Amino acid sequence: MTAPAQILVAAINARFSHASLGARYLLANLGDLRARAELAEYTRQQSVAEIAADIVARRPRVLGLGVYIWNRKWATELLPLLRQQLPELVIILGGPEMTDEAAQNQVWAAANYICPGEGDWAFAEMCRAILGQRLPPVITTEPPDLDAVQLPYDEYSDADLAHRLLYVETSRGCAMRCDYCISANDSAVRFFPREPLLAAFEKLLERGARLFKFCDRSFNHDIPHALAILDFFLERVARYPGLFLHFEMYPDRFPDELRARLAAFPPRSLQLEIGIQSFNPSVLQTIRRPQNLARVAENLRFLRARTGAWLHTDLIAGLPGETPESFAAGFDQLVALEPHEIQLGILKKLPGAPIARHDEAFVMRYRDTPPYEVISTRDWPAEHLVRTARFAHYWDAIVNSQRFIAAAPLIWQGAPSVFDAFMDCADWLGARLGREHGIALSDLVAAVFEYLTNVRGVAPATAAEALIRSYRHIGARDIPAALAPFLTEPPPAPARPVPGALHRQYLRWTWPAARPSG
Repeated sequence: MTAPAQILVAAINARFSHASLGARYLLANLGDLRARAELAEYTRQQSVAEIAADIVARRPRVLGLGVYIWNRKWATELLPLLRQQLPELVIILGGPEMTDEAAQNQVWAAANYICPGEGDWAFAEMCRAILGQRLPPVITTEPPDLDAVQLPYDEYSDADLAHRLLYVETSRGCAMRCDYCISANDSAVRFFPREPLLAAFEKLLERGARLFKFCDRSFNHDIPHALAILDFFLERVARYPGLFLHFEMYPDRFPDELRARLAAFPPRSLQLEIGIQSFNPSVLQTIRRPQNLARVAENLRFLRARTGAWLHTDLIAGLPGETPESFAAGFDQLVALEPHEIQLGILKKLPGAPIARHDEAFVMRYRDTPPYEVISTRDWPAEHLVRTARFAHYWDAIVNSQRFIAAAPLIWQGAPSVFDAFMDCADWLGARLGREHGIALSDLVAAVFEYLTNVRGVAPATAAEALIRSYRHIGARDIPAALAPFLTEPPPAPARPVPGALHRQYLRWTWPAARPSG
Protein backbone atom coordinates (compact mmCIF):
# COMPACT_ATOMS: atom_id res chain seq x y z
CA MET A 1 0.00 0.00 0.00
CA THR A 2 1.36 3.42 -0.99
CA ALA A 3 2.17 5.70 1.94
CA PRO A 4 0.09 8.89 2.12
CA ALA A 5 1.65 11.97 0.56
CA GLN A 6 3.24 14.30 3.08
CA ILE A 7 2.27 17.43 1.15
CA LEU A 8 -1.25 17.99 -0.14
CA VAL A 9 -1.83 20.90 -2.51
CA ALA A 10 -5.58 21.54 -2.48
CA ALA A 11 -7.79 23.73 -4.65
CA ILE A 12 -11.45 24.59 -4.21
CA ASN A 13 -12.56 25.59 -7.71
CA ALA A 14 -15.71 27.36 -8.81
CA ARG A 15 -16.72 24.34 -10.90
CA PHE A 16 -15.28 21.09 -12.21
CA SER A 17 -14.42 22.49 -15.66
CA HIS A 18 -11.87 24.84 -14.04
CA ALA A 19 -8.46 23.25 -13.43
CA SER A 20 -6.35 25.16 -10.89
CA LEU A 21 -3.26 26.65 -12.54
CA GLY A 22 -1.88 28.04 -9.27
CA ALA A 23 -1.97 24.66 -7.53
CA ARG A 24 -0.10 23.07 -10.42
CA TYR A 25 2.61 25.75 -10.26
CA LEU A 26 3.16 24.85 -6.61
CA LEU A 27 3.52 21.16 -7.47
CA ALA A 28 5.81 21.77 -10.44
CA ASN A 29 8.21 23.86 -8.37
CA LEU A 30 8.56 21.52 -5.37
CA GLY A 31 11.76 20.06 -6.82
CA ASP A 32 12.91 17.03 -4.86
CA LEU A 33 9.73 17.17 -2.77
CA ARG A 34 7.44 16.57 -5.77
CA ALA A 35 7.38 12.81 -5.20
CA ARG A 36 6.11 13.44 -1.66
CA ALA A 37 3.19 15.63 -2.80
CA GLU A 38 -0.18 15.21 -4.46
CA LEU A 39 -2.99 17.39 -5.77
CA ALA A 40 -6.60 17.37 -4.58
CA GLU A 41 -9.18 19.49 -6.39
CA TYR A 42 -12.67 20.17 -5.11
CA THR A 43 -15.54 22.39 -6.18
CA ARG A 44 -18.01 24.71 -4.51
CA GLN A 45 -20.71 22.18 -5.36
CA GLN A 46 -19.26 19.92 -2.64
CA SER A 47 -20.04 20.42 1.02
CA VAL A 48 -17.32 21.57 3.39
CA ALA A 49 -17.81 18.36 5.38
CA GLU A 50 -17.18 16.27 2.25
CA ILE A 51 -14.00 18.20 1.43
CA ALA A 52 -12.77 17.92 5.02
CA ALA A 53 -13.43 14.17 5.10
CA ASP A 54 -11.37 13.61 1.95
CA ILE A 55 -8.43 15.65 3.26
CA VAL A 56 -8.52 13.88 6.63
CA ALA A 57 -8.52 10.50 4.88
CA ARG A 58 -5.34 11.47 3.02
CA ARG A 59 -3.64 12.44 6.32
CA PRO A 60 -1.05 14.86 4.92
CA ARG A 61 1.63 16.52 7.03
CA VAL A 62 1.39 19.85 5.15
CA LEU A 63 -1.63 21.36 3.40
CA GLY A 64 -1.32 24.19 0.89
CA LEU A 65 -4.59 25.93 -0.02
CA GLY A 66 -5.18 28.91 -2.30
CA VAL A 67 -7.91 31.28 -1.09
CA TYR A 68 -9.80 33.31 -3.67
CA ILE A 69 -12.88 35.47 -3.74
CA TRP A 70 -14.98 32.51 -4.92
CA ASN A 71 -13.87 30.01 -2.27
CA ARG A 72 -13.16 32.09 0.84
CA LYS A 73 -16.44 31.03 2.45
CA TRP A 74 -15.54 27.35 1.97
CA ALA A 75 -12.01 27.87 3.29
CA THR A 76 -13.30 29.74 6.33
CA GLU A 77 -15.52 26.81 7.31
CA LEU A 78 -13.01 24.14 6.31
CA LEU A 79 -10.02 25.15 8.41
CA PRO A 80 -11.57 24.68 11.88
CA LEU A 81 -12.79 21.22 10.86
CA LEU A 82 -9.31 20.23 9.75
CA ARG A 83 -7.74 21.65 12.89
CA GLN A 84 -10.12 19.58 15.05
CA GLN A 85 -9.53 16.32 13.18
CA LEU A 86 -5.85 16.73 12.23
CA PRO A 87 -4.34 18.82 15.04
CA GLU A 88 -0.77 18.17 13.80
CA LEU A 89 -1.52 19.31 10.24
CA VAL A 90 0.51 22.34 9.12
CA ILE A 91 -1.74 24.60 7.04
CA ILE A 92 -0.26 27.13 4.60
CA LEU A 93 -2.62 29.60 2.93
CA GLY A 94 -1.94 31.62 -0.19
CA GLY A 95 -3.86 33.32 -2.97
CA PRO A 96 -5.16 36.85 -3.58
CA GLU A 97 -7.33 36.86 -0.45
CA MET A 98 -4.21 36.56 1.68
CA THR A 99 -3.30 40.22 1.98
CA ASP A 100 -1.57 41.65 5.03
CA GLU A 101 -4.96 42.55 6.51
CA ALA A 102 -6.23 39.00 5.99
CA ALA A 103 -3.14 37.59 7.67
CA GLN A 104 -4.14 39.41 10.84
CA ASN A 105 -7.76 38.31 10.66
CA GLN A 106 -8.86 35.89 13.37
CA VAL A 107 -10.74 33.94 10.69
CA TRP A 108 -7.40 32.42 9.72
CA ALA A 109 -6.39 31.50 13.26
CA ALA A 110 -6.63 27.83 12.28
CA ALA A 111 -3.84 28.28 9.71
CA ASN A 112 -0.17 28.06 10.61
CA TYR A 113 1.35 30.22 7.90
CA ILE A 114 0.39 32.73 5.25
CA CYS A 115 2.24 32.76 1.94
CA PRO A 116 1.18 35.97 0.15
CA GLY A 117 2.14 36.92 -3.39
CA GLU A 118 3.56 34.49 -5.95
CA GLY A 119 4.26 31.27 -4.08
CA ASP A 120 6.03 29.24 -6.79
CA TRP A 121 9.24 29.01 -4.78
CA ALA A 122 8.19 30.23 -1.34
CA PHE A 123 5.79 27.33 -0.80
CA ALA A 124 8.53 24.81 -1.57
CA GLU A 125 10.90 26.53 0.88
CA MET A 126 8.27 26.38 3.61
CA CYS A 127 7.51 22.71 2.99
CA ARG A 128 11.21 21.84 3.00
CA ALA A 129 11.65 23.55 6.36
CA ILE A 130 8.54 21.99 7.92
CA LEU A 131 9.38 18.44 6.80
CA GLY A 132 12.94 19.01 8.03
CA GLN A 133 11.58 19.90 11.48
CA ARG A 134 12.68 23.53 11.14
CA LEU A 135 10.78 26.77 11.30
CA PRO A 136 9.86 28.05 7.83
CA PRO A 137 11.83 31.03 6.54
CA VAL A 138 10.44 34.54 6.58
CA ILE A 139 8.41 34.74 3.41
CA THR A 140 8.94 37.63 1.06
CA THR A 141 6.65 38.57 -1.79
CA GLU A 142 9.35 39.33 -4.35
CA PRO A 143 8.18 38.00 -7.73
CA PRO A 144 10.20 34.96 -8.80
CA ASP A 145 12.40 34.97 -11.88
CA LEU A 146 10.17 33.54 -14.62
CA ASP A 147 13.22 32.22 -16.45
CA ALA A 148 13.72 29.77 -13.58
CA VAL A 149 10.12 28.95 -12.63
CA GLN A 150 9.19 25.41 -13.64
CA LEU A 151 6.20 25.38 -15.99
CA PRO A 152 3.23 23.45 -14.59
CA TYR A 153 1.71 21.98 -17.73
CA ASP A 154 2.92 18.42 -17.23
CA GLU A 155 0.79 18.47 -14.07
CA TYR A 156 -2.37 18.43 -16.20
CA SER A 157 -3.62 14.84 -16.39
CA ASP A 158 -5.03 13.18 -19.49
CA ALA A 159 -8.47 13.49 -17.88
CA ASP A 160 -7.90 17.23 -17.48
CA LEU A 161 -7.05 17.54 -21.15
CA ALA A 162 -10.14 15.59 -22.17
CA HIS A 163 -12.73 17.24 -19.97
CA ARG A 164 -11.53 20.59 -18.63
CA LEU A 165 -10.54 24.06 -19.68
CA LEU A 166 -6.77 24.49 -19.46
CA TYR A 167 -5.45 27.67 -17.93
CA VAL A 168 -2.10 28.79 -19.31
CA GLU A 169 -0.09 32.01 -19.24
CA THR A 170 2.77 33.58 -21.15
CA SER A 171 3.29 36.56 -18.83
CA ARG A 172 2.53 37.88 -15.36
CA GLY A 173 1.64 41.39 -14.33
CA CYS A 174 -0.30 44.14 -16.04
CA ALA A 175 0.83 47.43 -17.55
CA MET A 176 -2.47 49.10 -16.57
CA ARG A 177 -2.94 50.55 -13.10
CA CYS A 178 -6.73 50.34 -12.85
CA ASP A 179 -7.74 51.08 -9.28
CA TYR A 180 -10.27 48.25 -9.02
CA CYS A 181 -7.71 45.53 -9.79
CA ILE A 182 -5.02 44.04 -7.56
CA SER A 183 -2.79 44.02 -10.65
CA ALA A 184 -2.49 47.78 -10.12
CA ASN A 185 0.23 46.85 -7.62
CA ASP A 186 2.35 45.04 -10.23
CA SER A 187 5.67 46.70 -10.92
CA ALA A 188 5.96 45.48 -14.51
CA VAL A 189 4.83 42.89 -17.03
CA ARG A 190 7.17 39.89 -16.95
CA PHE A 191 7.34 37.26 -19.69
CA PHE A 192 8.11 33.56 -19.53
CA PRO A 193 10.93 32.50 -21.86
CA ARG A 194 9.29 31.69 -25.16
CA GLU A 195 11.11 28.54 -26.30
CA PRO A 196 10.22 26.30 -23.31
CA LEU A 197 6.73 27.80 -23.24
CA LEU A 198 5.99 26.90 -26.86
CA ALA A 199 7.50 23.44 -26.34
CA ALA A 200 5.08 22.93 -23.43
CA PHE A 201 2.14 24.05 -25.58
CA GLU A 202 3.24 21.67 -28.35
CA LYS A 203 3.27 18.82 -25.87
CA LEU A 204 -0.21 19.72 -24.61
CA LEU A 205 -1.53 19.73 -28.17
CA GLU A 206 0.04 16.34 -28.88
CA ARG A 207 -1.58 14.99 -25.72
CA GLY A 208 -5.01 16.15 -26.90
CA ALA A 209 -5.47 19.60 -25.33
CA ARG A 210 -7.81 21.78 -27.38
CA LEU A 211 -9.25 24.44 -25.04
CA PHE A 212 -6.67 26.99 -23.85
CA LYS A 213 -7.59 29.94 -21.65
CA PHE A 214 -4.71 32.39 -21.41
CA CYS A 215 -4.53 34.13 -18.04
CA ASP A 216 -2.32 36.99 -19.28
CA ARG A 217 -3.93 40.18 -17.99
CA SER A 218 -2.83 42.13 -21.05
CA PHE A 219 -2.00 39.74 -23.86
CA ASN A 220 -1.63 42.48 -26.48
CA HIS A 221 0.59 44.70 -24.31
CA ASP A 222 3.70 43.55 -26.18
CA ILE A 223 2.68 43.14 -29.81
CA PRO A 224 5.73 41.14 -31.04
CA HIS A 225 5.22 38.71 -28.15
CA ALA A 226 1.50 38.37 -28.91
CA LEU A 227 2.21 37.79 -32.60
CA ALA A 228 4.71 35.04 -31.82
CA ILE A 229 2.17 33.15 -29.69
CA LEU A 230 -0.60 33.62 -32.24
CA ASP A 231 1.68 32.48 -35.08
CA PHE A 232 2.50 29.32 -33.16
CA PHE A 233 -1.18 28.38 -32.96
CA LEU A 234 -2.00 29.59 -36.47
CA GLU A 235 0.53 27.12 -37.83
CA ARG A 236 -1.25 24.32 -35.97
CA VAL A 237 -4.94 25.23 -36.07
CA ALA A 238 -5.61 23.08 -39.15
CA ARG A 239 -3.65 20.15 -37.72
CA TYR A 240 -5.61 20.10 -34.45
CA PRO A 241 -9.37 20.38 -35.17
CA GLY A 242 -11.36 21.88 -32.33
CA LEU A 243 -8.54 24.14 -31.13
CA PHE A 244 -10.02 27.04 -29.16
CA LEU A 245 -8.08 29.93 -27.59
CA HIS A 246 -9.20 32.61 -25.13
CA PHE A 247 -7.21 35.84 -24.74
CA GLU A 248 -7.78 38.97 -22.65
CA MET A 249 -6.80 42.07 -24.61
CA TYR A 250 -6.68 45.83 -24.24
CA PRO A 251 -9.58 47.34 -26.18
CA ASP A 252 -7.64 50.12 -27.90
CA ARG A 253 -4.47 48.24 -28.91
CA PHE A 254 -5.05 46.37 -32.15
CA PRO A 255 -2.43 47.51 -34.69
CA ASP A 256 -2.68 46.26 -38.28
CA GLU A 257 -0.36 43.30 -37.79
CA LEU A 258 -2.38 42.03 -34.83
CA ARG A 259 -5.62 42.52 -36.76
CA ALA A 260 -4.23 40.47 -39.62
CA ARG A 261 -3.27 37.57 -37.35
CA LEU A 262 -6.67 37.51 -35.65
CA ALA A 263 -8.47 37.63 -39.00
CA ALA A 264 -6.47 34.61 -40.17
CA PHE A 265 -7.94 32.30 -37.51
CA PRO A 266 -10.93 30.24 -38.62
CA PRO A 267 -14.35 30.81 -37.05
CA ARG A 268 -14.97 29.13 -33.70
CA SER A 269 -11.31 29.11 -32.72
CA LEU A 270 -10.90 32.42 -30.83
CA GLN A 271 -12.55 34.23 -27.96
CA LEU A 272 -11.36 37.72 -27.08
CA GLU A 273 -12.19 39.10 -23.66
CA ILE A 274 -12.15 42.88 -24.01
CA GLY A 275 -12.60 44.91 -20.84
CA ILE A 276 -14.07 48.32 -21.62
CA GLN A 277 -15.45 48.93 -18.11
CA SER A 278 -16.86 52.41 -18.86
CA PHE A 279 -17.54 54.77 -21.75
CA ASN A 280 -17.31 57.77 -19.42
CA PRO A 281 -13.93 59.53 -19.97
CA SER A 282 -14.05 61.19 -16.56
CA VAL A 283 -14.60 57.86 -14.82
CA LEU A 284 -11.76 56.23 -16.75
CA GLN A 285 -9.45 59.05 -15.70
CA THR A 286 -10.52 58.71 -12.06
CA ILE A 287 -9.74 54.99 -11.93
CA ARG A 288 -6.45 55.44 -13.85
CA ARG A 289 -7.50 53.48 -16.92
CA PRO A 290 -6.36 55.50 -19.95
CA GLN A 291 -8.41 54.44 -22.95
CA ASN A 292 -8.98 55.89 -26.41
CA LEU A 293 -12.71 55.34 -26.75
CA ALA A 294 -12.83 56.22 -30.45
CA ARG A 295 -10.18 53.60 -31.13
CA VAL A 296 -12.06 51.11 -28.94
CA ALA A 297 -15.15 51.50 -31.11
CA GLU A 298 -13.13 51.22 -34.32
CA ASN A 299 -11.40 48.06 -33.10
CA LEU A 300 -14.65 46.38 -32.06
CA ARG A 301 -16.21 47.15 -35.42
CA PHE A 302 -13.22 45.61 -37.18
CA LEU A 303 -13.16 42.51 -34.98
CA ARG A 304 -16.90 41.98 -35.42
CA ALA A 305 -16.86 42.42 -39.19
CA ARG A 306 -13.50 40.98 -40.23
CA THR A 307 -12.71 38.16 -37.81
CA GLY A 308 -14.41 35.00 -36.62
CA ALA A 309 -13.58 35.72 -32.99
CA TRP A 310 -16.24 35.62 -30.30
CA LEU A 311 -16.17 39.01 -28.58
CA HIS A 312 -16.78 38.95 -24.84
CA THR A 313 -16.86 42.52 -23.53
CA ASP A 314 -16.99 43.80 -19.96
CA LEU A 315 -18.57 46.81 -18.26
CA ILE A 316 -18.42 47.60 -14.53
CA ALA A 317 -21.34 49.26 -12.74
CA GLY A 318 -20.67 51.41 -9.66
CA LEU A 319 -17.27 52.86 -10.53
CA PRO A 320 -16.45 56.13 -8.72
CA GLY A 321 -18.02 59.04 -10.58
CA GLU A 322 -20.26 56.85 -12.76
CA THR A 323 -23.98 57.58 -12.61
CA PRO A 324 -26.85 55.31 -13.62
CA GLU A 325 -27.49 57.61 -16.57
CA SER A 326 -23.90 57.65 -17.85
CA PHE A 327 -23.65 53.89 -17.42
CA ALA A 328 -26.87 53.32 -19.37
CA ALA A 329 -25.57 55.53 -22.18
CA GLY A 330 -22.30 53.57 -22.26
CA PHE A 331 -24.15 50.26 -22.30
CA ASP A 332 -26.17 51.41 -25.30
CA GLN A 333 -22.95 52.50 -27.04
CA LEU A 334 -21.55 49.03 -26.54
CA VAL A 335 -24.72 47.33 -27.78
CA ALA A 336 -24.48 49.38 -30.97
CA LEU A 337 -20.99 47.92 -31.57
CA GLU A 338 -22.53 44.42 -31.58
CA PRO A 339 -20.18 42.30 -29.44
CA HIS A 340 -21.42 38.77 -28.97
CA GLU A 341 -21.49 39.05 -25.22
CA ILE A 342 -21.70 41.91 -22.72
CA GLN A 343 -20.76 40.92 -19.19
CA LEU A 344 -22.10 43.48 -16.74
CA GLY A 345 -20.19 43.29 -13.47
CA ILE A 346 -20.73 45.13 -10.21
CA LEU A 347 -17.65 46.90 -8.81
CA LYS A 348 -15.83 44.91 -6.12
CA LYS A 349 -13.41 46.21 -3.52
CA LEU A 350 -10.80 43.47 -3.75
CA PRO A 351 -8.39 43.21 -0.80
CA GLY A 352 -5.27 45.20 -1.59
CA ALA A 353 -6.70 47.00 -4.63
CA PRO A 354 -6.22 50.81 -4.63
CA ILE A 355 -9.92 51.46 -5.31
CA ALA A 356 -10.08 52.18 -1.55
CA ARG A 357 -8.50 55.57 -2.17
CA HIS A 358 -11.85 56.81 -3.54
CA ASP A 359 -13.94 55.76 -0.54
CA GLU A 360 -14.22 59.19 1.04
CA ALA A 361 -14.48 61.45 -2.00
CA PHE A 362 -17.12 59.33 -3.72
CA VAL A 363 -18.82 57.97 -0.55
CA MET A 364 -18.18 54.39 -1.63
CA ARG A 365 -19.88 51.73 0.51
CA TYR A 366 -19.11 48.04 0.05
CA ARG A 367 -20.09 44.70 1.50
CA ASP A 368 -17.39 43.48 3.87
CA THR A 369 -17.74 39.82 2.82
CA PRO A 370 -16.99 38.21 -0.57
CA PRO A 371 -17.55 39.21 -3.28
CA TYR A 372 -17.14 42.70 -1.69
CA GLU A 373 -19.58 44.38 -4.09
CA VAL A 374 -20.32 48.08 -3.91
CA ILE A 375 -23.61 48.88 -2.14
CA SER A 376 -23.89 52.56 -3.02
CA THR A 377 -21.81 55.55 -4.07
CA ARG A 378 -22.15 59.31 -4.02
CA ASP A 379 -23.59 59.13 -7.52
CA TRP A 380 -25.35 55.77 -7.55
CA PRO A 381 -28.09 55.07 -4.96
CA ALA A 382 -28.27 51.69 -3.27
CA GLU A 383 -31.72 50.87 -4.62
CA HIS A 384 -30.56 51.45 -8.19
CA LEU A 385 -27.48 49.26 -7.71
CA VAL A 386 -29.82 46.48 -6.55
CA ARG A 387 -31.79 46.92 -9.77
CA THR A 388 -28.58 46.96 -11.81
CA ALA A 389 -27.42 43.69 -10.24
CA ARG A 390 -30.79 42.15 -11.11
CA PHE A 391 -30.41 43.52 -14.67
CA ALA A 392 -26.98 41.82 -14.88
CA HIS A 393 -28.42 38.48 -13.76
CA TYR A 394 -31.28 38.46 -16.26
CA TRP A 395 -29.10 39.81 -19.06
CA ASP A 396 -26.80 36.86 -18.53
CA ALA A 397 -29.69 34.38 -18.32
CA ILE A 398 -31.58 35.73 -21.34
CA VAL A 399 -29.09 37.39 -23.68
CA ASN A 400 -25.59 36.07 -22.92
CA SER A 401 -26.85 32.51 -22.52
CA GLN A 402 -28.10 32.46 -26.15
CA ARG A 403 -31.19 30.65 -24.88
CA PHE A 404 -33.43 33.47 -26.13
CA ILE A 405 -31.51 34.21 -29.29
CA ALA A 406 -34.55 35.10 -31.40
CA ALA A 407 -36.79 36.41 -28.64
CA ALA A 408 -34.46 38.70 -26.67
CA PRO A 409 -34.50 41.53 -29.24
CA LEU A 410 -38.29 41.78 -28.86
CA ILE A 411 -37.67 43.08 -25.34
CA TRP A 412 -36.10 46.30 -26.64
CA GLN A 413 -37.46 46.45 -30.17
CA GLY A 414 -38.48 50.04 -30.98
CA ALA A 415 -37.12 51.39 -27.69
CA PRO A 416 -34.76 54.40 -27.74
CA SER A 417 -32.50 52.66 -25.17
CA VAL A 418 -31.72 48.95 -24.95
CA PHE A 419 -30.56 49.43 -21.36
CA ASP A 420 -33.74 51.15 -20.20
CA ALA A 421 -35.96 48.65 -22.00
CA PHE A 422 -34.18 45.67 -20.50
CA MET A 423 -34.16 47.29 -17.05
CA ASP A 424 -37.94 47.48 -17.24
CA CYS A 425 -38.02 43.79 -18.16
CA ALA A 426 -35.64 42.83 -15.34
CA ASP A 427 -37.73 44.77 -12.82
CA TRP A 428 -40.88 43.02 -14.03
CA LEU A 429 -39.26 39.57 -13.94
CA GLY A 430 -37.96 40.23 -10.44
CA ALA A 431 -41.47 41.04 -9.23
CA ARG A 432 -43.08 38.22 -11.23
CA LEU A 433 -40.69 35.40 -10.27
CA GLY A 434 -39.72 36.62 -6.80
CA ARG A 435 -36.17 35.31 -7.09
CA GLU A 436 -33.21 35.30 -9.45
CA HIS A 437 -31.69 31.87 -8.94
CA GLY A 438 -33.08 28.35 -9.15
CA ILE A 439 -35.54 29.26 -11.91
CA ALA A 440 -36.32 26.43 -14.34
CA LEU A 441 -35.75 27.38 -17.96
CA SER A 442 -39.37 26.55 -18.81
CA ASP A 443 -40.56 28.96 -16.09
CA LEU A 444 -38.29 31.71 -17.39
CA VAL A 445 -39.55 31.12 -20.94
CA ALA A 446 -43.16 31.37 -19.73
CA ALA A 447 -42.39 34.60 -17.83
CA VAL A 448 -40.68 36.20 -20.83
CA PHE A 449 -43.66 35.20 -23.01
CA GLU A 450 -46.00 36.84 -20.51
CA TYR A 451 -43.87 39.99 -20.42
CA LEU A 452 -43.63 40.27 -24.19
CA THR A 453 -47.33 39.80 -24.76
CA ASN A 454 -48.88 41.55 -21.73
CA VAL A 455 -46.38 44.37 -21.17
CA ARG A 456 -44.61 44.97 -24.48
CA GLY A 457 -47.71 44.31 -26.57
CA VAL A 458 -46.05 41.79 -28.87
CA ALA A 459 -48.54 39.58 -30.70
CA PRO A 460 -48.71 36.19 -28.95
CA ALA A 461 -47.96 34.28 -32.15
CA THR A 462 -44.91 36.44 -32.83
CA ALA A 463 -43.58 36.08 -29.30
CA ALA A 464 -44.22 32.34 -29.24
CA GLU A 465 -42.55 31.77 -32.61
CA ALA A 466 -39.41 33.63 -31.48
CA LEU A 467 -39.30 31.77 -28.18
CA ILE A 468 -39.78 28.39 -29.87
CA ARG A 469 -36.95 29.16 -32.32
CA SER A 470 -34.78 30.21 -29.37
CA TYR A 471 -35.62 27.05 -27.46
CA ARG A 472 -34.78 24.84 -30.41
CA HIS A 473 -31.56 26.76 -30.99
CA ILE A 474 -30.11 25.21 -27.85
CA GLY A 475 -31.15 21.72 -28.93
CA ALA A 476 -34.19 21.30 -26.65
CA ARG A 477 -36.98 19.08 -27.99
CA ASP A 478 -39.69 19.72 -25.40
CA ILE A 479 -41.74 22.90 -25.54
CA PRO A 480 -42.84 24.81 -22.40
CA ALA A 481 -46.57 24.60 -21.79
CA ALA A 482 -47.08 28.32 -22.42
CA LEU A 483 -45.85 27.89 -25.99
CA ALA A 484 -47.49 24.55 -26.82
CA PRO A 485 -50.66 26.10 -28.33
CA PHE A 486 -48.50 27.88 -30.91
CA LEU A 487 -46.48 24.84 -32.00
CA THR A 488 -47.25 24.13 -35.65
CA GLU A 489 -44.66 21.46 -36.47
CA PRO A 490 -43.02 18.56 -34.62
CA PRO A 491 -39.80 19.25 -32.75
CA PRO A 492 -36.59 18.50 -34.65
CA ALA A 493 -34.09 15.82 -33.76
CA PRO A 494 -31.87 16.91 -30.86
CA ALA A 495 -28.87 18.96 -31.89
CA ARG A 496 -25.44 17.40 -31.49
CA PRO A 497 -23.97 18.92 -28.31
CA VAL A 498 -21.00 21.21 -28.75
CA PRO A 499 -17.90 19.77 -27.06
CA GLY A 500 -16.20 21.50 -24.18
CA ALA A 501 -17.24 23.97 -21.54
CA LEU A 502 -17.45 27.03 -23.77
CA HIS A 503 -20.67 26.16 -25.62
CA ARG A 504 -21.86 29.72 -26.09
CA GLN A 505 -18.69 30.69 -27.91
CA TYR A 506 -19.60 28.29 -30.71
CA LEU A 507 -22.82 30.16 -31.49
CA ARG A 508 -22.99 33.32 -33.52
CA TRP A 509 -25.77 35.81 -33.99
CA THR A 510 -26.26 39.38 -35.12
CA TRP A 511 -27.61 42.07 -32.85
CA PRO A 512 -30.92 43.44 -34.18
CA ALA A 513 -31.19 47.20 -34.11
CA ALA A 514 -32.45 48.87 -30.95
CA ARG A 515 -35.05 50.75 -32.96
CA PRO A 516 -36.75 49.93 -36.27
CA SER A 517 -35.04 51.28 -39.35
CA GLY A 518 -36.75 53.90 -41.45
